[in-house]
Amino acid sequence: PWDPKDAMDPKLNQLRDDRGYSYADIITVHPDHLPDFENKLKAFFEEHIHDAEEIRYILGGSGFFDVRDQEDKWVRVQIKKGDLMTLPEGIYHRFTCDDKHLIHAMRL
Repeated sequence: PWDPKDAMDPKLNQLRDDRGYSYADIITVHPDHLPDFENKLKAFFEEHIHDAEEIRYILGGSGFFDVRDQEDKWVRVQIKKGDLMTLPEGIYHRFTCDDKHLIHAMRL
């Protein structure tokens, strides 16, 4: 298993320390790497909400986060390698891959 303490990027380490995160993992969303890919992707695309901030650092690939704005309309945000996406606590959102069906992300 991957240990977030092994992350060599000082900015990511600082972000984790500043926000008091003690957990991180890496997920690869791709048919060859994620068991039950189609059903997982459907679940990711179901609108949901968390009671804590959600942060994803994109290590490879690309995809889309959809978030609801203040007028309850969907806003699509493309994410790709090198992006850091922060979703505030209490925001409705969903995720989907693009046509390449690959995203490799660190969940902080």
